[in-house]
Amino acid sequence: MATLTILAFAVGISAGLVVVLNLILGSLAAALLHSVILEVRQTSARDRAELAARMATQARERSQEHIKFATLMGRQLQAARAEGAQLGARVRELEARLSEAEIELAQVRDALWISEAAEKRARAALVNAEQEGQAGRHLRPA
Repeated sequence: MATLTILAFAVGISAGLVVVLNLILGSLAAALLHSVILEVRQTSARDRAELAARMATQARERSQEHIKFATLMGRQLQAARAEGAQLGARVRELEARLSEAEIELAQVRDALWISEAAEKRARAALVNAEQEGQAGRHLRPA
């Protein structure tokens, strides 16, 4: 019976040691898990912060590019408007010259019409004079 008692005592001590060992290992596992979770959270937070910083930098760069683009387009628009105004003035000038040329052309056409009419009258008078001259020759005794 003494052996059985010693054996029971040894089993009891082993069971106690197993419980204590389980508690120690569980505590170590919990501490390790806690440190891993903290490290993962810190790494994730650092990654998010770096990503946010990169995105902010890219946003600033895009904003600067947008400002440059808008400024360039504004200048080009002003230049195009100025050119349009100059072209508009040139068109008005050319239209005025065209109007003057049309008036001059109408005057030249009128003068040509008058000249052609005078030429026709002169030819008719010449033909009449020639006919009268020929008729007078036939009437004169030879």
